[in-house]
Amino acid sequence: MKKPGKDDSGSAADGATRDQEVLRANRELAAYFKGLRTEREARAALKIIKAFIKHRERSDAARRRPLPGLEAAPAPKQVATRKRKKAGESGRKPRSHDRQRAVNDRVETDASLDTNDQGGTEDSVARE
Repeated sequence: MKKPGKDDSGSAADGATRDQEVLRANRELAAYFKGLRTEREARAALKIIKAFIKHRERSDAARRRPLPGLEAAPAPKQVATRKRKKAGESGRKPRSHDRQRAVNDRVETDASLDTNDQGGTEDSVARE
């Protein structure tokens, strides 16, 4: 009888069966938290999931299969890098949003103070 090596992932059929078993165990565990399964069934599902994780940790990271229920991640595409233009090349003056915000805030606060001074508060109107 052949003894499997540490990073022997087995055949594709075994991997597919293991993936289906882990997905089923995840559903069982979710059902337990919804109150649809017993604690005993949840513990059995946890054992399956823990065994899968231990086996996955022992396997080589480069040869690992994707997690069950997830598709294989595509290889990252090469992204073209954009060169930034220097400030003088665009021909426009850079915007200064901070100054505009500061001016707008001052105008709003001044306007709110003026309305309270002229119109009075609700308490003073109710007293009259």
